[in-house]
Order: sequence, then structure tokens, then C-alpha cells
Amino acid sequence: MKIIKLHIGLVKYLLRELPKRKTLKEKIELLKPIPKAYFGELVRLVKEMFLVFDKEYRNKKKEYKKYQQIKTDLQRCIKILHYVDEKMEKAGVNRQRRRQFWRDFYRDGEMRKEVFDDLMKEIERIV
Repeated sequence: MKIIKLHIGLVKYLLRELPKRKTLKEKIELLKPIPKAYFGELVRLVKEMFLVFDKEYRNKKKEYKKYQQIKTDLQRCIKILHYVDEKMEKAGVNRQRRRQFWRDFYRDGEMRKEVFDDLMKEIERIV
């Protein structure tokens, strides 16, 4: 499938760029680097195709994807928590009360659920 996409992309690129070139010299300059890049990409795709059959490679790739998903989820969570803290600061809540809020937030599961429900309502209101 990737090889087909490679060919389609190459054809689209050539159909878009060739009419822009007026002289034969400009067209040759456009076409010169294409074979090297094209065959390099084909070699990379063939190597990747053979790696798919390697069980160790599949396991490492699965672990890497899992790690990336966890990393993305954590980054999203941190953004949400920063958003909550900034929102409280803008609302005029002093530092001591914010610290107490975060302590309670850490200890109390119902409070966490309530805060996330409020956030979801606000997001839905905005969207």
C-alpha cells in the first residue's frame, strides 16, 4: 500500500511541478534528483517490509507505540492540570487555597471526578 502511495505521490508531484517549468533545462533540473530519492524510498520500504516479519521488531515497535501513547496521555493530563491551576489563579484564589485544593485533589477521588466533570462541561460549552 505504501508503494502505491509513493507512486501516486510522485505522479501528483510531477503533474503539479512540470507545467511550472518552461524550458527544457528547468525540467531536467527538476527531474535530476527524483530517481535517487525515489529509489532510496523504495529501498527503505522494502527493508521495512522485511522487518514486519521479524517477531522481535514487531514486539519492539508495539512497546514503542505503547510508550508514545502513554507519553501523549501524560502530556495531555499535565496540560489539563495546568489549565485548572491557571483558571483558579485568574479567579483570584490565593496560593494557600490552591495548595490545599491540590492536596485534597490528590487524596479525594470524588473531588477529582467533580473537577474533571466541570472541565468536560466547560469544554462542551466552548465547543
